[in-house]
Amino acid sequence: MGFYHEQTRSDRDQYVKINWENISPDMAYNFQKQNTNNQNTPYDYGSVMHYGRTAFSIQPGLETITPIPDGTVEIGQRQGMSNTDILRINKLYGC
Repeated sequence: MGFYHEQTRSDRDQYVKINWENISPDMAYNFQKQNTNNQNTPYDYGSVMHYGRTAFSIQPGLETITPIPDGTVEIGQRQGMSNTDILRINKLYGC
C-alpha cells in the first residue's frame, strides 16, 4: 500500500505500548518507530497494516502490542482495509 505498519508510526507511543520483553529478539526490528507521514490521519487500530497483539511473540499468547488507553481495543484485523486505510491511499495517490 505504500505505508509502514501502523504500530511503527512516529506517534505510536500515544496509542500502543510495545512489550519489548515479549518480542523475539530477531524480530524486534518490526516494531522500530519510523519517521512516518501519516497523511494527517488518526492512529488506526483497525488498519489492515496493524499487527495483532501477539505478533512475533517469544511464546504463544504473550502480548507484544497493547492498545492504550483501552487495552480491549481490537487490533490486527485482516478482513480488509479500514476507512482510514482507504483515506490514506486516496491522499497519498491523489485519488
